[in-house]
Amino acid sequence: MPWTPGLDVSRWQGEIDWERVAGAGYSFVVIRATIGNYYTDPRFYTNWRDARDVGLLLSAYHVVVPHRPADSQIERFFEVLDDRRCDMPPVLDVEVSRGASREDITDRVAGCAAAMEDEDGRKPVIYTARWFWDRYVLDCVPSADFDLWVAHYGVSRPALPRGWDEWRFWQYSDHGRVPGIRKATDLNWFHGSYEDLLAYVDGEPIETELPPVGLQARVTVATLGVRAGPGLNYEHVGDLQEGDLVDVLSLAGDDVWIQIAPEQWVPFKSREERYMELE
Repeated sequence: MPWTPGLDVSRWQGEIDWERVAGAGYSFVVIRATIGNYYTDPRFYTNWRDARDVGLLLSAYHVVVPHRPADSQIERFFEVLDDRRCDMPPVLDVEVSRGASREDITDRVAGCAAAMEDEDGRKPVIYTARWFWDRYVLDCVPSADFDLWVAHYGVSRPALPRGWDEWRFWQYSDHGRVPGIRKATDLNWFHGSYEDLLAYVDGEPIETELPPVGLQARVTVATLGVRAGPGLNYEHVGDLQEGDLVDVLSLAGDDVWIQIAPEQWVPFKSREERYMELE
């Protein structure tokens, strides 16, 4: 099964050129909004607006702290979110202990999860790592009820926390280099194709408008690589030759990519060059 690339960001990434991020083939971003009931990420609003403007699929995350009431933590999160609606379900970041007992940490996680679901209508995604969850969270939180976003670096397959047998998102690096971002950035996979990701989001997908029926494009360069998704970071799966005519099934990306078959995409144009012409 193909996986779809995305990012998570906070103020630590500084100013971001989201057009370059989208042009590099990243499909989604999860943006830090709040910590506890006392902190709002100062770049949340800018990151959300600019990432939305380039058509990325969005969610926001809240960092759970064990020594603050769950209701006030989630109340702050949704006050910051305001009328913004997450495409993917919102995320609870569970990785802070601060000397609290397992019972207190478990109580805060369960309370935050219930409050977030009550407000949003969807169960939140849980972000955590096995080393933290298995040590600090008791079994009374039913892990399998939540989609897992697992953090595990430098491996070919992530180790899953107790209670899960699959992951929905995998943060596989915390020091990625991404066009448009000057600082190290967390890199993530969605466990599925781009089409699977669109099916996972809430409501109508962003930037997935289908072109008119019968639209075709002809290759105007000697050789044009075919990728498994709309970006150069997807697997190379074949080539087209100059003069080849293909049906256009979908459009995506800042540097425009066209879908020519399931899990087959080619670049239509970049800021510097055009590779195809519409017929």
